Amino acid sequence: MAWLGPPPPRRVLPPVAVAPRRPSWPQRLVPYVFIAVIMLVDTVTPRDVTFSSTLSVAPALAALLTRSLWQTITAALVAALVSGASYIYAHDLAGDVEVASLGAILAVTVVSCVSVGLVGRQSRMLANVRSVAEAAQHVVLRDVPPELDQVRTAVAYRAAAAEARIGGDLYEALSTRFGDRLLIGDVRGKGLPAVEAAADVLGVFREAAHTEPDLSRVADRMHAMLARRPVRDEEFVTAVLLSVDPTRPTVQVVNCGHPPPLLMRDGRVDVLAPVPPGPPLGLFDLADPPAAAAPAWAGFAPGDTLLLYTDGTTEARDNAGEFFDLAGFLTGRPPTSPADLTAQILTGLATHAGNRLDDDVALLVVRRKPYVPPPTAAS
Repeated sequence: MAWLGPPPPRRVLPPVAVAPRRPSWPQRLVPYVFIAVIMLVDTVTPRDVTFSSTLSVAPALAALLTRSLWQTITAALVAALVSGASYIYAHDLAGDVEVASLGAILAVTVVSCVSVGLVGRQSRMLANVRSVAEAAQHVVLRDVPPELDQVRTAVAYRAAAAEARIGGDLYEALSTRFGDRLLIGDVRGKGLPAVEAAADVLGVFREAAHTEPDLSRVADRMHAMLARRPVRDEEFVTAVLLSVDPTRPTVQVVNCGHPPPLLMRDGRVDVLAPVPPGPPLGLFDLADPPAAAAPAWAGFAPGDTLLLYTDGTTEARDNAGEFFDLAGFLTGRPPTSPADLTAQILTGLATHAGNRLDDDVALLVVRRKPYVPPPTAAS
C-alpha cells in the first residue's frame, strides 16, 4: 500500500420501552413440583416422619422465579392445603410439626410478597432509567446513515456492563463539501462525565467538519473544547478522524492516540498508520509544538473497506487471557456488506470472550463506493 503526499487542490431513534420479563412455564411449575416431591416423600416414609416443614420453601421459590404476587400466593395456598392434609394424616404422631409448618408457610408468604413488591418497584424504576438512557443514546450517538456521498457505512455498539446502554465510546459519519468525514473515539473514564465529554466532542465535530477544510483544524477545535471544560482528573479522548477525497482514491487520516484503522483489500488486512499517532484530544499540550498529529494521506480505492474500532474490541480476552486478534479474524474473509461485517465481528468477539467484556465496543465499517475522477485537461 503506497502512501501518497498531500493531494493537489481539488477542482470544483425514540426511547425504547423496557417490558418486564415474563416467567416461563417451567419456572412457574417449579414450586408445585417441589410440593409434589414433598408429598411423595411423606407418603413413602413412616407416619411419624414428615418433611412438611419444608413446604414453606414453595412460596419463596415462586417469588424468586416468577416475581409475581399472585403466583406467590397461589403456591402458598397449595402448600398450606398439602400441609393441612398431612396434619390430618399424621394428627396423632406429627401434628405439632404440621401446625408449625402452617405458621412457617404464612410467615414466608408474607415476607415473599413484600419482597416481590419491592423488587417490582425497583424493576419499574430501572425500566424508566433504561428508557431515559436509550433516549440519551439516540441524542448523543445518532444513527449513522448507511449511504454517504463516497462511502457506505455500518456501526455497532456494545456496552461492557450488562445493564448499560451508553458509555464513553463515540462515532459519527457526515457528508460535507470537503468529502465524507468520519470519527470514532473513546473517552477516558466511565459514567456521566464520560457521556458529557462524548456529547461535547461530537457536537464540535458535527459543526467543524462542515466548516474546516483542514482535518487537523477539526481536531484542534475538539481539543480546545475539552480544554475549556471544568478541570477533571486527566480527562482526554482518543480519536481517529477520516476525510474521504470525493475525486481521488485517497483518504486523509488524523490519529489522536487511537488504535489505527484496518484497511481490508482483496482478502488482506493492513494497518492504516501512515504516521505515528499524535496525543489524544485534551492532551495536545504534551506535544512539541502543541498541536494535533499531522494529517496523512493513504490509498482508498473503490471496493476498499476501512474498519474503525475502539480498544474494547482488541483488548477482549478469552478464558486463557488471550486478546482478540481482530486483524487475523478479518484476514481472508470474503467480501460482504458493512452491516454483515459488523455482525460477523460481534459474533467472533462473543465466541472469543463470551460475556466478559471489560470495555465498551464500538465498530464503524466504511466501504468506498465508485468515485468520479476529475476531467483531464484538454491538450
